[in-house]
Amino acid sequence: MFVTVFFWGLLMISAAPNLWAQDNPAPASSTQAFAITPQPLSSALLQFSGMTQIELLYDAAMTRDIATQGVSGEYAPEEALRILLRDTGLSPRTTTSGSITLERMSGPQSLSSTGSSSLAAAPEASSRPAAQQSVKVPEIVVKDIHERDDDAQTYVAEESTTATRTDTPIRDVPQSIQVITRKVIEEQRTFRLQDSLQNVSGINATESAASLYDSLIIRGFDATSRSYFRNGLLDPFAQFTASDTYNVRRLEVLKGPAAVLYGQGDPGGVINIVTNKPLPNAAYSANVTLGNFHFYRSELDATGPLNVSKTVLYRLNVAGQKAGSFMDYANRDMAAIAPSITWLMSSRTTLTVEADYLRRWSNDPYGLPAQGTFLPNPNGTIPRNRATTLGDFSTFNRTSYRFGYDLTHQFNDKWSLRNAFRHTIAEDDRNNLYAGFGGVLEPDFRTIQRFQVLQPGVARRHANSMITNLVGHFRLFDMEHTLLTGVELRQEKTDQSIYTVAEAPPLDLFAPDYSLPPLPFTGDRVSFRADNKTAAVYLQDQVTILPNLKFMGGLRVDYVHQFQQSVGAPQQTSDNHAVSPRLGLVYQPIEPVSLYTSWTKGFQPSSAAAFNPNGELFKPERSTQYEVGVKTFLLDNRVSATLAWFHLTRENLVTPSPDPALALQGFSVQTGEQRSQGIELDITAQLSPGWNIITGYAYTDAEVTKDNDTSLVAKRLANVPYNKFTLWSTYHIQDGPLKGFGVGGGLFAYTSRNASIFGDQTEMPGYIRADAALYYNHDLQKGNWVGAKSAHIALNLRNLLDQRYVATSYNGSNTFFYGEPRTVLATVGLRF
Repeated sequence: MFVTVFFWGLLMISAAPNLWAQDNPAPASSTQAFAITPQPLSSALLQFSGMTQIELLYDAAMTRDIATQGVSGEYAPEEALRILLRDTGLSPRTTTSGSITLERMSGPQSLSSTGSSSLAAAPEASSRPAAQQSVKVPEIVVKDIHERDDDAQTYVAEESTTATRTDTPIRDVPQSIQVITRKVIEEQRTFRLQDSLQNVSGINATESAASLYDSLIIRGFDATSRSYFRNGLLDPFAQFTASDTYNVRRLEVLKGPAAVLYGQGDPGGVINIVTNKPLPNAAYSANVTLGNFHFYRSELDATGPLNVSKTVLYRLNVAGQKAGSFMDYANRDMAAIAPSITWLMSSRTTLTVEADYLRRWSNDPYGLPAQGTFLPNPNGTIPRNRATTLGDFSTFNRTSYRFGYDLTHQFNDKWSLRNAFRHTIAEDDRNNLYAGFGGVLEPDFRTIQRFQVLQPGVARRHANSMITNLVGHFRLFDMEHTLLTGVELRQEKTDQSIYTVAEAPPLDLFAPDYSLPPLPFTGDRVSFRADNKTAAVYLQDQVTILPNLKFMGGLRVDYVHQFQQSVGAPQQTSDNHAVSPRLGLVYQPIEPVSLYTSWTKGFQPSSAAAFNPNGELFKPERSTQYEVGVKTFLLDNRVSATLAWFHLTRENLVTPSPDPALALQGFSVQTGEQRSQGIELDITAQLSPGWNIITGYAYTDAEVTKDNDTSLVAKRLANVPYNKFTLWSTYHIQDGPLKGFGVGGGLFAYTSRNASIFGDQTEMPGYIRADAALYYNHDLQKGNWVGAKSAHIALNLRNLLDQRYVATSYNGSNTFFYGEPRTVLATVGLRF
């Protein structure tokens, strides 16, 4: 079915240029008359773009307080632009899409000859005819477009918005932040977040690759639903729908507490999913991927203008997947579509409206016992394909819907406003049925007792998230300031969640019988609803004290109201307030090197359903991080490296009451504390044209430091290895008879990990997995029968040596998931 969809998509894409035909601009080599007077560079570039119909992509901040002497006479556009940029410290570079991006040369300078007085007296840009108003992409979005273009070309990211909610070079951020670009995702052919994020130091997965969940650990601590963001807005259901990468442009990971900008969340950090956005030039691509375990997948990507003046742009991403798994009955079927439209309302105002739909059909697996996976079992080794589900009786399907907008307006070169909103719905199907077990084998070492869960009604959750940010650039006390002020409103609401639990037929792991039907459900149904509302204000200032000394300070105040009620039980509510600061300093002794230090705090409200014997609500969980590090950008920013030491403490954890009688009644006390500290190194590099590397190492010491149960103190936290090392590299031949061919490969190594902090300290052995890839990219001749510009072929092999290993324990329990055996994926694609 998906192959058919793919070829229909090819026909549609090949016909698309005729649907939105547009006039071709004049050849770049032809000359024309220019009469651009001396003026601020930003307005001169706007005038140049209108005269030539050439799209210029650059960050508005690059042209701030810079003037040009103008250009007058007959010139080719490229020569006129060079004259316009003379003595500005900027240089033009033609992108693969045909646009021109402006870059800083080494040692950029403002025009000192013009002075501030001449800037004030400089004439405004000449107004352009209405038909030409949209030729230049508005300045407030050109940087975003530039980044998206670069994300598909290199592993190295120079800037990120996640750490500051402003366009800030990574070298100027006093906290560790890592970026996985689109090029990494495409060359590794990763479709799940946990597979893409394995390249980041300090991140570990705690779920099977066939699961419906994204369950990750960052710096030793679980990343729950409040650790996932999409385009800067909370995406609380991303964890439950296993986000697909079909429309992802980059993944940004900010490590450590991030409450100063993102409010309540987990101490390990936040993951920001940056999605594809419409582009001003038409481009189309289509891929088909086939693999073992009955894997079939197709993808379509189309973007471009919807009108001749390029004021309305569109993007459409579509993906379909029909796939089994190396585990019996663990299918991975998926369908998704993500349309978006950008309206360039003026040269300073942009509105993007976007939506996405994701549907997953699955049979969620729940792991295997230790005996027979990595511990001895008298019956032998449990096969890797063994499932503990109810076979064909099990179903677990989930759907998510998102709709939102992003409005940006630049008042002038110094002040800008952003307002963004998204509404999200997540649904579990009626009559979902699945099974699990507690990880304990019967005395025969082959039989497990299972339980089964039925969701007899649709479980539906809603979320609303809105932010309004005002960003200003100004000079005060002879120092440059970038001021961010913002307001955020959120709501996460569970309309209903209904389920019932019963015993399930036992399963012989060495001679399973999946034909046994589920047992009757005789217990009561559990039903509850919940609501979580947040209102917050935040303030941040980035100060350039000296050219090589930069300070960052921020503060956020949150109010959180929680409501929860089970059917037949009283309402449970809580109100929490929190103040979350961050302080950081960056010192750059030489331009390529940044030394930084930071202190930041986070918080997470305790559940409204948790209470102590006195009937009082618990205080919010708090976290504190100290971090010291060094960042380098070398070889014309083609090599990026971050080395960080961190000490992270998580306090006010709720633990069962030390009084057994009270613990049996569900009472708890708030005395728990956990600590994680370590060293992390992340490197991305483009060492030469065609040669890319991404590598990372983490040493993480995470343990329990306080608990009512003294036997837990000093125990290592679950699923956190002391050492993790990853390396992935690709090389594409640039010339000669083998031009277009490429190879890639990598190693992913983990030392032993503790399965759970409870019970015996069962350790999963470490492992090293090797991956490999082959590529061929070929430019096609014009006039070919499909109208494509290029074709590409890739062969990806995961677990090349077919290593048998345990990948993780299920959420810190004594049930375990095997890692995938050798997996082969073959991809064929076309670009138009």
